Amino acid sequence: METLRRFCRYNAWANTKVFKICSGLDAAALSEAEAGSLSNLEETLKHLVGVENFYLHLASDTVPADIAAWREAFMQHPLNWYMERSAAIGEEYQELLAARDADFLEGELRVPWLPVPITVRDGLLQVLTHSGHHRAQVLSVLGARGLKVPDIDYIYMLAEAVAAPQ
Repeated sequence: METLRRFCRYNAWANTKVFKICSGLDAAALSEAEAGSLSNLEETLKHLVGVENFYLHLASDTVPADIAAWREAFMQHPLNWYMERSAAIGEEYQELLAARDADFLEGELRVPWLPVPITVRDGLLQVLTHSGHHRAQVLSVLGARGLKVPDIDYIYMLAEAVAAPQ
C-alpha cells in the first residue's frame, strides 16, 4: 500500500511540473497538432487528468451514471482548471489509499471498455503508468520545440521534499 501511495504522490508531483511548463505556453502552442501526442498538448493534458479522475471514480465506486456526458462536460474546462484538478486528484488518491487496507487492492474493478474485470491494484497501476506515458509525450514535444523541460525522476521529488520539508 505504501508503495502505491508513494507512486501516487510522485504522479501528482510530476503532473505539477508538466503543467507548470505548459502554463507558460500560449494557446496556439497548446493547440498545435503534434504527431507525438494524443492530438495536441492541451488535449493530451486534459485526457491525462480525465483518466486519472475516472479511475478515481472507479476505485471509489462512484462512477457517473452517464459516462459519455460526464466526459464531455469534464473536457470543457480551460487548461488551468486541469492543473488544479490534477493536484486535487493527487490528494484524493492519497486519501483513498490511506482509508483502505491491503484487501482493497485485490477488489474487483470493472473498467467499462474492458471485457474482463481487473483488480483495484491493476487499475491504479494502469492510471499511473498511463499518466507517465502522456507526460513523456508532452515533454518530448516541448523538448523538440527547444524548450528546457524539467527532470521528473522520482529521486528529484525526494530531493525537493528534503530541501523544502512541509
